[in-house]
Amino acid sequence: MMHVRTMGRSVVLAAATLLAFAGVALADSVRADGDLVTDGVQRVVYLGEVAPSAEVVAHVGFVLTCADLSHADPGQTIGLAFESSSHYGDGDILSVSSASLGPVPTDWTSDDDGCPFPAPTFTTSATSDVHLRAPSTAGVGFTYTIFYSRTLSPAGNADDAAWGRSSTAVSFQLDVVDNTPPTLHLPTDMTVEGDTTGGWTAAFMATAGDAEDAPDPTPSCQPAPGDLIPLGTHTVSCSVTDSGGLKVSGSFDVTVQDTTAPTLTRMPADQAVTTDDPSGTTLSYTTPTASDAVDASPAVACNPVTGTHIGTGTTTVTCTATDASSNHRSASFDVVVTYVPRHTASATWGEPVGSSATFSANHSRTIPIKVRLFVDGTERTTGTADLRITPCGGSAPAVTLALTYGSGRWNAQLDTSFLPGTCYTVRASIGGLAAGSFRLELGSLDAAKTNAARTTTPTPIAPTTQATTTETATTETATTHESKAKTSKAKTAKSKSK
Repeated sequence: MMHVRTMGRSVVLAAATLLAFAGVALADSVRADGDLVTDGVQRVVYLGEVAPSAEVVAHVGFVLTCADLSHADPGQTIGLAFESSSHYGDGDILSVSSASLGPVPTDWTSDDDGCPFPAPTFTTSATSDVHLRAPSTAGVGFTYTIFYSRTLSPAGNADDAAWGRSSTAVSFQLDVVDNTPPTLHLPTDMTVEGDTTGGWTAAFMATAGDAEDAPDPTPSCQPAPGDLIPLGTHTVSCSVTDSGGLKVSGSFDVTVQDTTAPTLTRMPADQAVTTDDPSGTTLSYTTPTASDAVDASPAVACNPVTGTHIGTGTTTVTCTATDASSNHRSASFDVVVTYVPRHTASATWGEPVGSSATFSANHSRTIPIKVRLFVDGTERTTGTADLRITPCGGSAPAVTLALTYGSGRWNAQLDTSFLPGTCYTVRASIGGLAAGSFRLELGSLDAAKTNAARTTTPTPIAPTTQATTTETATTETATTHESKAKTSKAKTAKSKSK
């Protein structure tokens, strides 16, 4: 560790040197202040202990002080530039930047006038930056003195006499103590795999050691650990400075690559579908998604695409996810299409309907329905069968009657007394397949009403919920009236008694 030493005889000598150059102030003076923190003008400044050949930076401010009878003119700006220097040992003054002081206040004392008491001063925040290099060998009291030239602009009255014999100078004194530079420990050039969107989260270790410092100094790097390093090759620059001001720098390259393919997610499973179209069916599936460590939105494409018409048999659908680095991953699923011909049903109507496409009857008559039902050409004697009575034009709800099997046929009693219209379609269905139909035309309603007045009014049959009928192999859903059988039997007995 460095140790602070007190300023000694060398500082006194430096001050004496400045006074020798200062001369007698016969006019305004511009003094250099080497310590901007301490109050007052510090013309000799101790910079402390540094390592051999260490670089040191100091900042110099300037103060204009009114004196005697020659003065800078109001509004003028004083330019201060490096003029000359002196130093001892093999150290050096590396650079001295220029500065300016002004413009001089408008109430500044005029030439030939004496200064008020206390003497006014003027300063600004502009500074001159001084870069020094310490000698390479240890020692104490190394002194650097810098002299500044002064110019006034714009030109004014008696500018040559404005400063008299005064000078503008500052001295810096330092001690050099033995010190070794720190050592910087960096990774070698590395190639890493991207682990986050856009690249790699920097995860490297840079350390330093120093013989004189405890604890060891901490290096700084750019990019720093934890920063995002994009894809490609990038240089990481690091440096470390010990307490003696010795600095060591180094660097290494990081190549970030993306060689990992994206992952397909929500991949469809194999499918088995049937179709009654001999040419095949329309392919339907949800396109999968993909995720990737580096690319936030990898592209996904499948072939064949959903919505494509495919034939019977097995079709393999292949989906591929591709990221921005052209890495890709594929997966597939099979769609097996089986052709199943649609079922067809037919009906053979017994008397009194028979083979006629239209059956006419008086209104209020109960019509015995007798029908044989076939599916794919084979007669059906079991299952669920029914009649659907739908008004022509659909002006009223449909009525559904259950068919029961007996005596080698399906049977029902169709009571027309409570059918409000005169035209209906009567359709038979077996297992949800429409088998056949006929048109039912009823006599006039007035005649029916007259006839109904002569007879005892039977118990009405409530119509069931209307359902949709499809002629080709579609399922018909309807509610069968539970009491239809009893009502039909009563009507039949009454008719026979007549």
